Amino acid sequence: MKRFLLILSALFIATIALAQSSREEIDQHPHLAISTHSVYAGPYYFEPIAKAPKGYEPFYISHYGRHGSRYEANGKHPAEVVDYFNYADKHGLLTPKGKEAKALFDKIYAAHDGRIGELTQVGAEQHKAIARRMYDRFKPVFQRGAIISSRSSTYTRCILSMAAFNESLKECNPLIETRLVASESDQKMIRPLGPLASTYHHNIRRDNPHCWDSIMDKWSAKQNFSHAISALFTDIKPICNHFGESEIYVISSIYKRLAFMQNLNWHDRSFVDSVFTAAERHAIYKYETYRLFCIFAGTSLPDSGKYFASMDILVNDIIKYADLAIEGKNSASADLRFGHDYYLLGLLATTNFNEIKMDCDYSDIDKLAESWQPHKFITMASNMQFVFYRSKKSSDVLVRILHNENDMTLPIKGTEGPFYKWEDVKSYLNARCASFRK
Repeated sequence: MKRFLLILSALFIATIALAQSSREEIDQHPHLAISTHSVYAGPYYFEPIAKAPKGYEPFYISHYGRHGSRYEANGKHPAEVVDYFNYADKHGLLTPKGKEAKALFDKIYAAHDGRIGELTQVGAEQHKAIARRMYDRFKPVFQRGAIISSRSSTYTRCILSMAAFNESLKECNPLIETRLVASESDQKMIRPLGPLASTYHHNIRRDNPHCWDSIMDKWSAKQNFSHAISALFTDIKPICNHFGESEIYVISSIYKRLAFMQNLNWHDRSFVDSVFTAAERHAIYKYETYRLFCIFAGTSLPDSGKYFASMDILVNDIIKYADLAIEGKNSASADLRFGHDYYLLGLLATTNFNEIKMDCDYSDIDKLAESWQPHKFITMASNMQFVFYRSKKSSDVLVRILHNENDMTLPIKGTEGPFYKWEDVKSYLNARCASFRK
């Protein structure tokens, strides 16, 4: 009876968690309001993973992980906010709180000098922790003499993430062999979307009634940031007019730069909360969520298949090396890949987990923010792990897919819990890639 009540209580708590709105989620984890720029969210959403079917044991892992926390990737981002405050200061538009913010942004700008895009210590520790948990969960993959093959984007933050991950695995078992490569020959696989990642959806005509830019313009005009504006500026209009930016762009840029400092492990939460209300923070979350979905993630946008079609390069690499491992022709017991958020989003779109919902209706920004919540799955160091199992009593190879170290379910028939026959998953992935190419 006691065990039954414990199970019932756990289910009740889980139901409440599932029912939380994006506002409740962000109020509970305010640092995740900048989703893709937030620290690794995995630990906030960890759940126990399922036990393998009887007789099955892991023997191979295929992985794609985003680099860990970094400095700002583009120097223009901290620079433009400094410019806003320099202009405001010059023209007498700063409040006392605004002057305090200006001093803080000057320090933020200085901290980025010569370090744009570099991995921070926070990012290195994220990958070390993920590696330790992978080792502890799937020890048979990392037995004495096992070879771990890693390939990385040529960006330094990815290379150092790969190094931190493998260093941690070696600490767990010094008798494994780690092979690290960061070669131009692998970049089409590691970064398969190429220039489309930043240009494709921007080219949708603005006079199209379904253009996401037009939808955002109408929604943005209704948002109220009076508390943040009055806290920092006596008047924000001269700033917006001078720089040719919208009010929401300026305010969200200020918020993001302040919140981003969590990646350097110095972030003044009390100062941020004194400037921005919870409602303003949530509006910025919805603004960023919508931009991220429409530019890099949504499979429901017009002609999105053209954007995701090149993901088959990465998917085919996963399939190729998994098949070789199954056939005993892959010398590595784990193939690890270290890249970037846009390509992980593309892989999520291809796998189309039931929980991820990459095919949402994008015509309503408020509703989209409830259906598609990127703060849970595309933060710094986000990752996917394909873990393969076999049994001496069956010829079927099973695979489970972990996203941010939690079991995910595919929209296909499984065998037991989150476990699927590899042949079924392979067919499904090939069909998804083919659908993008049509």
